[in-house]
Amino acid sequence: MKKGILLPIAVILAAALILFAASWGLNGIANANAQAEHLSIMQTLLPGSESFTLEPYAGEDDTIRSVHKAENGYVIETVTRGYADDITMLVGVSNRGTVTGLVVRDMAETFGLGAGALTDHVFLSQFLNTAGEAQVGEGVDAISGATVTSKAIARSVNSAVAFVTGADADSGATAWGG
Repeated sequence: MKKGILLPIAVILAAALILFAASWGLNGIANANAQAEHLSIMQTLLPGSESFTLEPYAGEDDTIRSVHKAENGYVIETVTRGYADDITMLVGVSNRGTVTGLVVRDMAETFGLGAGALTDHVFLSQFLNTAGEAQVGEGVDAISGATVTSKAIARSVNSAVAFVTGADADSGATAWGG
């Protein structure tokens, strides 16, 4: 009776060991692929940049999560509160203080409304070449039915530009705006 149960247990343990080893071995590849994808996105957001250096950020703007410096500007990771949850973005800003690119990386906004910001290129393109003055209703058309989400994205863009240009956060460059 003991021999009848030992063989299935041994097979299960061997299979678990093989799966664990494969998972551990592929983990490095997954991390390398994620880093390569992140670098590719940052190079797209800040054209002409080859490499980025993560810089420490100890400023007062709690929207900014990380700062990546390149030769010709910065890619700023921001997190702002949207309608349903936080919105994580990457914003490319040239050394001159103009937005060169932006992408929404993560959000959980309402399907059919605010969630459209992930793919609404017409909405997102309104922020290109701006210099931190983007205000919804004043030069930036909101996503229909998603004003809170639209304002959160504008705040992220303005915070990124304010970091690069040194704008005073109290000046309204990063104000919620209503």
